[in-house]
Amino acid sequence: MFTRFAARCAVPIPYLSTILLLLALLVPGSAHAAKLVGVVSERSAATLAAGAHRYLDRHPAHEVVLRTRAQLADLTDAQVTRLWRDADAVFMAGVFGDAAPRLRRLMRQTPPPDGAPVLIVSSTRSVVRMSRFEGERPLIGLSGDDLEVISADPSADADPKAFMEKLAAEHPEQSEWLRGRAYWRGRGAENAANLIAWLLGRGGADVTADPPRPAAPLRYYRDGQVVSAGGLDLSEGDSAVAVLAYDDGDQAGKRALLDSLCSAVEDQGPACFAVLARWGEASKQAVQRLERVTAPAELGAVISLQNFVVGGSDGRKAVTERLKGLDVPVLKGIRLTDRTRQEWRVSADGLPQDSIHYRVGMPELQGVSQPLVLAAAEPEHTDPRTGLRFATTRPVDREVAAMAERAANWIALRSKPNAEKRVAVLYYNHPPGRHNIGADNLDVPRSLMRILRNLKRAGYTTGPLPESHQALLDRMQDRGVNLPENRAELARIHGKVPTLSAADYRGWFETLPRAIRAEMTDGPLGYLHETLREAEEAGRPDLGRGLLARMHGDLRHLLEGADHPATERARDLLDQLRAEYEALLAEKVDASWEQAQKLVAGLRDTGIEGLKGWGEGPGRVMVHDGDMLLPGLRFGNIWIGPQPPRGWEVNEELLHANLAVPPPHQYLGYYHWLKDEFGADALVHLGRHSTYEFLPRRRVGLTDTDYSRLIAGTLPGVYPYIVDGVGEGLQAKRRGLAVMVDHLTPPLSTTPLYDELLQLRGLVESFESAEGQGNTPARGRALDRIRDKIAELNMVSELESELRAEHGNPGLSLDEVGGDLLVHEVGHHLTEMQEDFMPRGLHVFGADWSAEERRMMLKSMAGAGEIRDEWRQELRRSPEREMEALLAGLDGEFVAPGKGNDPIRTPEVLPTGRNFFGLNGNLLPSRVGWEMGVRMAENARAKGSGAPQGSEAVVLWASDTVRDEGAMVAFGMDMLGVKPVWNSRGIVEGIERQSLEKGRYRRDVMFTTSGLFRDLYGQLNGWLDKSVRLALDGASQTIREKYPELTPALEAALNPLGELRNSGTESLKRNLVAAHWVADARRAVESGAEPAAAGQDAIYRIYGDAPGSYGAGVNRMAERSGSWKKRGQIADAYMHRMGHVYGAKAGGDSAHEGLTRNLGRVQRTYLGRASNLYGLLDNNDAFDYLGGLSMAVEKVSGTAPDNRIIDHSDPDNPQMQPLQSALLQELRGRYLNPAWLKGQMAHGYSGARTMGSKFMEYLWGWQVTNPGIINDWVWGEVKSVYIDDKHDLQLDEFLAEGNRAHVRTNMLAIMNVAIAKGFWDASQSTQKALARKLAEAVVANGLPGSGHTRPKHPVFDHVKARIGDGLTKALDRKLRAAGGKQPQDQGSAVRSVTEVKQAQKASEKAPSAQQKEARAPDQATAGKPASAKKPDQKNRTDAQKQTRSPDKPTRDSHIPWFLWVMGGLAGLVLIGGFANGLRSGGGNV
Repeated sequence: MFTRFAARCAVPIPYLSTILLLLALLVPGSAHAAKLVGVVSERSAATLAAGAHRYLDRHPAHEVVLRTRAQLADLTDAQVTRLWRDADAVFMAGVFGDAAPRLRRLMRQTPPPDGAPVLIVSSTRSVVRMSRFEGERPLIGLSGDDLEVISADPSADADPKAFMEKLAAEHPEQSEWLRGRAYWRGRGAENAANLIAWLLGRGGADVTADPPRPAAPLRYYRDGQVVSAGGLDLSEGDSAVAVLAYDDGDQAGKRALLDSLCSAVEDQGPACFAVLARWGEASKQAVQRLERVTAPAELGAVISLQNFVVGGSDGRKAVTERLKGLDVPVLKGIRLTDRTRQEWRVSADGLPQDSIHYRVGMPELQGVSQPLVLAAAEPEHTDPRTGLRFATTRPVDREVAAMAERAANWIALRSKPNAEKRVAVLYYNHPPGRHNIGADNLDVPRSLMRILRNLKRAGYTTGPLPESHQALLDRMQDRGVNLPENRAELARIHGKVPTLSAADYRGWFETLPRAIRAEMTDGPLGYLHETLREAEEAGRPDLGRGLLARMHGDLRHLLEGADHPATERARDLLDQLRAEYEALLAEKVDASWEQAQKLVAGLRDTGIEGLKGWGEGPGRVMVHDGDMLLPGLRFGNIWIGPQPPRGWEVNEELLHANLAVPPPHQYLGYYHWLKDEFGADALVHLGRHSTYEFLPRRRVGLTDTDYSRLIAGTLPGVYPYIVDGVGEGLQAKRRGLAVMVDHLTPPLSTTPLYDELLQLRGLVESFESAEGQGNTPARGRALDRIRDKIAELNMVSELESELRAEHGNPGLSLDEVGGDLLVHEVGHHLTEMQEDFMPRGLHVFGADWSAEERRMMLKSMAGAGEIRDEWRQELRRSPEREMEALLAGLDGEFVAPGKGNDPIRTPEVLPTGRNFFGLNGNLLPSRVGWEMGVRMAENARAKGSGAPQGSEAVVLWASDTVRDEGAMVAFGMDMLGVKPVWNSRGIVEGIERQSLEKGRYRRDVMFTTSGLFRDLYGQLNGWLDKSVRLALDGASQTIREKYPELTPALEAALNPLGELRNSGTESLKRNLVAAHWVADARRAVESGAEPAAAGQDAIYRIYGDAPGSYGAGVNRMAERSGSWKKRGQIADAYMHRMGHVYGAKAGGDSAHEGLTRNLGRVQRTYLGRASNLYGLLDNNDAFDYLGGLSMAVEKVSGTAPDNRIIDHSDPDNPQMQPLQSALLQELRGRYLNPAWLKGQMAHGYSGARTMGSKFMEYLWGWQVTNPGIINDWVWGEVKSVYIDDKHDLQLDEFLAEGNRAHVRTNMLAIMNVAIAKGFWDASQSTQKALARKLAEAVVANGLPGSGHTRPKHPVFDHVKARIGDGLTKALDRKLRAAGGKQPQDQGSAVRSVTEVKQAQKASEKAPSAQQKEARAPDQATAGKPASAKKPDQKNRTDAQKQTRSPDKPTRDSHIPWFLWVMGGLAGLVLIGGFANGLRSGGGNV
């Protein structure tokens, strides 16, 4: 019949069949065109897409719509719900992060159709519980533990099918969910296709699905094939590397990494195989069986591609114990699924911040280290059949080769005889000089001596060793110290130390990545040029736009603060350069890279510091006669030497720049020599901390254009590090690619009172003993004596600061308080001092403590409690464990992981000798940290009365964040009135706004973060940024009603909150965040700013260094005291460096105007101290960040803020003190205390260094930043104790003897600088005595090499004016010899503006003017009349005249005449620009 109908219609049968089929599909009810909607993680997208294709091939009429989390983020709520509005089934997997609360809300508000099953697996628990079958939610009543049970995976030996059937039988109500999960966990395209069929079948479609086909949870892979454990075919005697991958590692898009990595490993020599293990129980069993399956070969190393912790939370401890048993290095390889290779290389951070905790941080808990990116995503593509946008990954060949070489080098340490191994040990000498060989709380000479002797005992070839640590130190001082500014010393050691010729260095330098070479020679613009060019060559010019915008902003700001005659010309060139780059990135035909390079050269040659690089190698740093000098000592196959200097010692102008400074050529050359000439098999960096882990660029997941990575190379690195320095230690581990070996702190005890302080305590006790007897004459006399003693001790100001803070009365004086209150305050002050812990001496790496030292430390750990036996045992064996771990690392063995922290606060950090780890940021603030932070915030709010004025500023550091579990972060959040929300596992997954009750105000808080905090805890910056926005949202309805014109700006400020938005009606009087935002946004909009931009700019509150930079710059400038004349210059440097904003929508963008605006409002600042070891005067970070912040606020607002210290080293009793009280209390309790001094004296040179290069150097830092606190009496007392031996300890003789004399010289220099700059108004006799002592010390011992004793330092003019002619001449001879002749063939010969000004001032004898200038933050804030600026204006005019002087170097005669003409024209434009700028810039641009 059908055939007859076709014939009658004259239509071919095949065509008619097709037509009828189409009609059937179009007729309603003829067949059901089923639709599945899926949401999946990027990691699993390829598998689900492949399964969808198979399903659609079988059912072409059906529809499968798939999206990733990232795709959903681009859709509106309506667009998302429209996806499943008519779905027959919904599937979700891998829903975490911001997507989870949004999808949960949308599923509740607009759920899928009633009959559609919803299967959600491998996601946030609250989302998983929304799974639905036949209208029921089978997981809704399950506890977290029950959900864990049914989410378990089978062990490696279990039958997966039987395991799932058993679970279903035990949990019949969840059997449908279990079946769906079995499809998903079975992996592979076929299981995914059947999952789709099964779900649609449950939704009513007429389709069938085969049962799940679960894959074995543990398999092995070698030579491109999956094999059995017995089929690995490894040879006896071979070393093998095991690559631990996930169970889907052999699938398309992932297999290539396994093939590439094993091929590269086997090219290095060892055999290689992969273990495909499902995360959890199977991965635990995989590790437990590694040794057995590797046999008969020997396992040499493991490369883990698994994230989080191997074995899951339940198997973590078992896996860690087995890794200890395997005793091989475990390296971390990263498959970067969320960035392409080019995106990664252009990025400022390396790894996305939200992935660091699971890719790097959690693996560290098991001793997995040295993370390298091995594969990156290919460019995304959108699947036309499903709409799914995803990417596969591709190996990065260079990185794969580096990982293979690194693994092979670790294995070589296992097999190479110790007698043949070469080891390089680097010690800290930064800032450089003879006075500063050491490390944090470590006696370096003694530690080196112990290490050398232990290496010799272990069979290393050392040759004869020095007889003692003192003999070793003498040799180190002779030729193992950096003296980059002392030309005479460089000439002396030339020929005594190894050298690297210019030709050899340049030959090696040419092998470095193009961007590195360009930055080294041409500065930041060289790096920018080459990176943009690389992006263009890779076909991704779009990637360069963000880098261009960020660097242009920073460079523009640099030029705005530059005091240089070529500044205007440079601005013009910079704008031209940006326009040229934008044209290149837009692929305009008239743009050229050659023209851009000319503009780069022109900017470089203006001579403005921060724009130019180091020039051609070998440069000027540690160079003599064209040779790089490489200080150090060789003992057989062991090299010990100082880590190279950072370079700003010979170019102090760099300290004023706001950009990161690459290391100088000699820094790179030194490590090149160690690796390629000396032939080191391993590197050891001794003690906290080195500088190489803080070199510029990415935080983790480094590329070959990161200097830290370049320095580390592929050599094994072992890094002994103080156990309480875990924050900075994590940076050394991640950026330095090192295995840490933590060591003990010094012994700690409570603080004994002494001398007048002891007398004062006795007077207080006498007064208190008469309590209840009324105002007796004896009591009155005791009170009078107490007042007299307070005045005698100069304690009035610090006691008044405490009383004022406690009572909220800024004008309160001691004369106004009664006797009982006064005595109570004095007693409390002394008790706080006594309860503080004091280090007794230094630690010697690997050296046993005495019984008394152990008793002292154990008593401190126990406090009022009992000493535990395990503490005794762990403390006793710690030193031995330290040395064992170091030697184990050098033998290529596993260094077991352990927690790092303050031993008193956290005794479980013992024993030391472990590869320490810290808390991951996703757990912070913890509930414990939150409770502590809330208590501290309540205390802070109680200190004031009435409505708070202005805003608060909180300083955040990484090291204290590790110690206090995020208490200072919690403090800031609670001041904003915002609280974290934790999930059942303690992970912070959200925030919520707290209501304003009981007259509370929502305070405005800005945060300044260290570069280390940004790197380690950047996700906390995100939560803090959202906390500020959520605080603003508390008054958003009020703002809309009162200021409707600000609605667009408000929306821009609140949009990043996403699901957290919660509009409120708070008043602007109570909500200071909102009040300040309104003022700033209105001002910006009225000035013509685009509303969205104005709204964003007005809400930023988190500021820090530029990406890849570290430090606020204050400590460097304080140490280089000749680099500035007035405090305002240091405040400027702080604001230059810290003017980068971070948060949900900002990753370090230049925002200097916003920083200045926020600084102007700051009334109170807070710095937390969570360590029992570290205080305010034993590190330079405290005055760098808090002192710098205070000085910047002072400069902007005219008044220093109320600076407060929160001491929460005792978590049960946090205390808040004014900075003045805390600082001076620490000064008296520790650094003027005979008990502390005796402990340091026992360590000879290292103890002297602690006194000088730490305490006195950092006291000077506080003097500069907070001159109102460090008064004349402080310097008088310091001189009395350290120079005049007030305590009769023979301290004066101790400091003058041997190598300690260099420390004393630097101490004398600091005192003279304090006088010369007007900070210390010393008597004339004191000035003359200190000047003579410094001059005599320099004549006798030479310059130590510090920043205060550079040959051309202005302090020597001050000194020479106060000593006799004969001593002056002798001093001049020393200074001239040290100053020497600079290398003429290296870099620019142009003198900096500062040097020109200093030369102009050299003969002037006007100390009073200089003193006033130095003390003021700047002339404006000091309240000086406009005429006070005239001397500076005169200097600037004189400097310009000098740059035009005819006796400047003339251009070479071979330059063609037309270049002379062009140079002359450029010179007219530059108006006296530097000669080198005229010579090169005019010809290039």
